[in-house]
Amino acid sequence: MIDTVTEVLQTFAGLNPESDHGKETAQRFVQMLDELTKCKSNGNYEQNKQHIQNCIKWKLFNADKQDMIVIEKIPFVSLCNHHLVPFMGHAHIGYVPQEKIAGLSKFARVVKHFARQLQVQEGLTNEIADFLEEKLEQPKGVAVVIRAEHMCMTIRGVHALGTVTTTSAMRGVFADHARTAKSEYMQIISGSLR
Repeated sequence: MIDTVTEVLQTFAGLNPESDHGKETAQRFVQMLDELTKCKSNGNYEQNKQHIQNCIKWKLFNADKQDMIVIEKIPFVSLCNHHLVPFMGHAHIGYVPQEKIAGLSKFARVVKHFARQLQVQEGLTNEIADFLEEKLEQPKGVAVVIRAEHMCMTIRGVHALGTVTTTSAMRGVFADHARTAKSEYMQIISGSLR
Protein backbone atom coordinates (compact mmCIF):
# COMPACT_ATOMS: atom_id res chain seq x y z
CA MET A 1 0.00 0.00 0.00
CA ILE A 2 2.78 2.45 0.88
CA ASP A 3 4.30 1.93 -2.58
CA THR A 4 0.99 2.97 -4.16
CA VAL A 5 0.77 6.07 -1.94
CA THR A 6 4.38 6.92 -2.78
CA GLU A 7 3.61 6.60 -6.49
CA VAL A 8 0.54 8.84 -6.23
CA LEU A 9 2.45 11.48 -4.25
CA GLN A 10 5.36 11.26 -6.68
CA THR A 11 3.14 11.57 -9.77
CA PHE A 12 0.72 14.25 -8.58
CA ALA A 13 2.62 16.20 -5.92
CA GLY A 14 6.23 15.93 -7.08
CA LEU A 15 7.43 13.90 -4.09
CA ASN A 16 11.05 12.83 -4.26
CA PRO A 17 11.04 9.62 -2.18
CA GLU A 18 14.86 9.45 -2.35
CA SER A 19 15.40 12.79 -0.57
CA ASP A 20 15.95 13.02 3.19
CA HIS A 21 12.58 14.72 3.67
CA GLY A 22 10.68 12.49 1.24
CA LYS A 23 11.76 9.03 2.36
CA GLU A 24 8.97 8.51 4.89
CA THR A 25 6.41 10.98 3.53
CA ALA A 26 4.02 8.31 2.22
CA GLN A 27 4.04 6.52 5.59
CA ARG A 28 3.45 9.81 7.44
CA PHE A 29 0.62 10.67 5.02
CA VAL A 30 -1.13 7.35 5.72
CA GLN A 31 -0.64 7.82 9.48
CA MET A 32 -2.11 11.33 9.23
CA LEU A 33 -5.20 10.03 7.42
CA ASP A 34 -5.62 7.31 10.04
CA GLU A 35 -5.31 9.84 12.87
CA LEU A 36 -7.82 12.25 11.31
CA THR A 37 -10.34 9.43 10.77
CA LYS A 38 -9.88 7.52 14.05
CA CYS A 39 -13.63 7.17 14.53
CA LYS A 40 -14.43 6.25 10.93
CA SER A 41 -17.57 4.28 10.30
CA ASN A 42 -17.13 0.75 8.99
CA GLY A 43 -20.75 0.35 7.93
CA ASN A 44 -21.62 -2.10 10.73
CA TYR A 45 -24.15 -0.37 13.01
CA GLU A 46 -23.61 -2.60 16.07
CA GLN A 47 -19.81 -2.36 15.88
CA ASN A 48 -20.01 1.42 15.40
CA LYS A 49 -22.38 1.70 18.37
CA GLN A 50 -19.92 -0.27 20.54
CA HIS A 51 -17.03 1.86 19.27
CA ILE A 52 -18.87 5.05 20.28
CA GLN A 53 -19.58 3.62 23.74
CA ASN A 54 -15.88 2.82 24.13
CA CYS A 55 -14.84 6.33 23.02
CA ILE A 56 -17.40 8.27 25.05
CA LYS A 57 -18.06 7.17 28.61
CA TRP A 58 -21.54 8.63 28.93
CA LYS A 59 -22.97 9.36 32.36
CA LEU A 60 -26.11 11.26 33.26
CA PHE A 61 -27.01 13.16 36.41
CA ASN A 62 -30.40 14.20 37.74
CA ALA A 63 -31.40 17.70 36.67
CA ASP A 64 -32.69 20.03 39.36
CA LYS A 65 -33.99 22.49 36.77
CA GLN A 66 -35.02 22.41 33.16
CA ASP A 67 -33.18 25.53 32.04
CA MET A 68 -31.22 25.74 28.82
CA ILE A 69 -27.57 24.64 28.88
CA VAL A 70 -25.22 25.94 26.18
CA ILE A 71 -21.66 24.82 25.44
CA GLU A 72 -19.94 27.14 22.97
CA LYS A 73 -16.86 27.11 20.77
CA ILE A 74 -15.98 23.43 20.88
CA PRO A 75 -13.06 23.19 18.42
CA PHE A 76 -12.84 20.39 15.86
CA VAL A 77 -11.03 19.30 12.70
CA SER A 78 -12.61 16.95 10.19
CA LEU A 79 -11.86 15.77 6.65
CA CYS A 80 -13.97 16.67 3.63
CA ASN A 81 -15.40 13.55 2.03
CA HIS A 82 -15.06 15.14 -1.42
CA HIS A 83 -11.45 16.35 -1.43
CA LEU A 84 -9.70 14.77 1.60
CA VAL A 85 -8.65 18.16 2.96
CA PRO A 86 -9.56 19.50 6.39
CA PHE A 87 -12.47 21.61 7.42
CA MET A 88 -12.24 23.08 10.87
CA GLY A 89 -14.13 25.32 13.17
CA HIS A 90 -16.34 25.30 16.24
CA ALA A 91 -19.47 23.53 17.34
CA HIS A 92 -22.02 25.18 19.62
CA ILE A 93 -24.42 22.90 21.48
CA GLY A 94 -27.52 23.76 23.45
CA TYR A 95 -30.08 21.58 25.13
CA VAL A 96 -33.02 21.79 27.48
CA PRO A 97 -33.02 18.76 29.78
CA GLN A 98 -36.08 16.77 30.66
CA GLU A 99 -34.80 15.08 33.81
CA LYS A 100 -31.12 14.41 33.10
CA ILE A 101 -27.96 16.39 32.34
CA ALA A 102 -24.51 15.23 31.22
CA GLY A 103 -21.04 16.38 32.27
CA LEU A 104 -19.79 19.26 30.14
CA SER A 105 -16.69 17.42 28.89
CA LYS A 106 -18.93 14.83 27.24
CA PHE A 107 -20.07 17.37 24.65
CA ALA A 108 -16.50 18.12 23.53
CA ARG A 109 -15.85 14.36 23.36
CA VAL A 110 -18.95 13.86 21.20
CA VAL A 111 -17.87 16.58 18.76
CA LYS A 112 -14.30 15.23 18.60
CA HIS A 113 -15.55 11.67 18.07
CA PHE A 114 -17.92 12.46 15.23
CA ALA A 115 -15.44 14.85 13.58
CA ARG A 116 -12.88 12.06 13.14
CA GLN A 117 -14.15 10.66 9.85
CA LEU A 118 -14.57 11.53 6.17
CA GLN A 119 -17.81 13.49 5.85
CA VAL A 120 -19.68 16.63 4.95
CA GLN A 121 -20.45 19.30 7.52
CA GLU A 122 -24.21 18.84 7.21
CA GLY A 123 -23.85 15.16 8.16
CA LEU A 124 -21.58 15.97 11.11
CA THR A 125 -24.11 18.47 12.48
CA ASN A 126 -26.97 15.97 12.31
CA GLU A 127 -24.94 13.05 13.69
CA ILE A 128 -24.07 15.08 16.78
CA ALA A 129 -27.69 16.18 17.27
CA ASP A 130 -29.02 12.63 16.80
CA PHE A 131 -26.52 11.19 19.27
CA LEU A 132 -27.22 13.84 21.92
CA GLU A 133 -30.97 13.53 21.52
CA GLU A 134 -30.70 9.79 22.20
CA LYS A 135 -28.12 9.93 24.99
CA LEU A 136 -29.76 12.79 26.93
CA GLU A 137 -32.85 10.58 27.30
CA GLN A 138 -35.69 12.59 25.82
CA PRO A 139 -34.46 16.17 26.32
CA LYS A 140 -36.98 18.91 25.59
CA GLY A 141 -34.70 20.04 22.81
CA VAL A 142 -31.22 19.85 21.27
CA ALA A 143 -29.56 22.51 19.13
CA VAL A 144 -26.28 22.12 17.26
CA VAL A 145 -24.69 24.90 15.21
CA ILE A 146 -21.38 24.35 13.45
CA ARG A 147 -19.28 27.01 11.76
CA ALA A 148 -16.29 25.84 9.78
CA GLU A 149 -13.75 26.93 7.21
CA HIS A 150 -13.33 24.40 4.43
CA MET A 151 -9.85 24.13 2.95
CA CYS A 152 -11.42 22.70 -0.22
CA MET A 153 -12.84 26.21 -0.78
CA THR A 154 -10.03 28.34 0.61
CA ILE A 155 -6.77 26.76 -0.57
CA ARG A 156 -8.00 25.18 -3.81
CA GLY A 157 -10.84 25.56 -6.28
CA VAL A 158 -12.45 28.98 -5.87
CA HIS A 159 -9.78 30.21 -3.36
CA ALA A 160 -12.40 32.00 -1.26
CA LEU A 161 -10.20 32.81 1.74
CA GLY A 162 -12.10 33.48 4.97
CA THR A 163 -15.33 31.86 3.80
CA VAL A 164 -17.21 30.19 6.64
CA THR A 165 -20.04 27.67 6.36
CA THR A 166 -22.71 27.44 9.06
CA THR A 167 -25.00 24.45 9.53
CA SER A 168 -27.58 23.78 12.20
CA ALA A 169 -29.74 20.98 13.53
CA MET A 170 -32.64 22.04 15.75
CA ARG A 171 -34.72 19.45 17.60
CA GLY A 172 -37.63 19.65 20.01
CA VAL A 173 -38.24 23.12 21.46
CA PHE A 174 -35.49 24.55 19.26
CA ALA A 175 -37.27 23.44 16.09
CA ASP A 176 -40.45 25.35 16.97
CA HIS A 177 -39.97 28.75 15.35
CA ALA A 178 -42.87 30.25 17.28
CA ARG A 179 -41.25 29.53 20.67
CA THR A 180 -38.48 31.44 22.37
CA ALA A 181 -35.94 28.62 22.91
CA LYS A 182 -34.41 28.93 19.45
CA SER A 183 -34.20 32.73 19.72
CA GLU A 184 -32.65 32.52 23.18
CA TYR A 185 -30.09 29.96 22.01
CA MET A 186 -29.13 31.96 18.94
CA GLN A 187 -28.79 35.10 21.05
CA ILE A 188 -26.51 33.29 23.51
CA ILE A 189 -24.15 32.02 20.81
CA SER A 190 -24.29 35.15 18.62
CA GLY A 191 -20.98 36.42 20.01
CA SER A 192 -19.30 33.13 19.14
CA LEU A 193 -20.57 33.28 15.58
CA ARG A 194 -18.64 36.42 14.73
